[in-house]
Amino acid sequence: MMKATLILYGVLIFYILGSFGKIPRYAMHLVWSFSMGGCLFLSVGLFLNNYQLIKGGLFIVSILALLLVHTVLTKHQLFKERNDEKINPEQ
Repeated sequence: MMKATLILYGVLIFYILGSFGKIPRYAMHLVWSFSMGGCLFLSVGLFLNNYQLIKGGLFIVSILALLLVHTVLTKHQLFKERNDEKINPEQ
């Protein structure tokens, strides 16, 4: 079940980022729901002392962290470009 979740999560992320270059709001709900699965795998793995479940859960949570960093950096760059346009309108 974890492998199927990882494959589906990876395909979803690559499809969304490949199509739009950023993650739309409606797609972020799907990302958060799959990331809850990562937390579930991590907690069950810690409870059962199963290394594979822990590794899969950490992978899903780390992908979510990378996506959130990507979103923050994209928004920061967008705001920076808007401020530059306001300061230098003739360029």
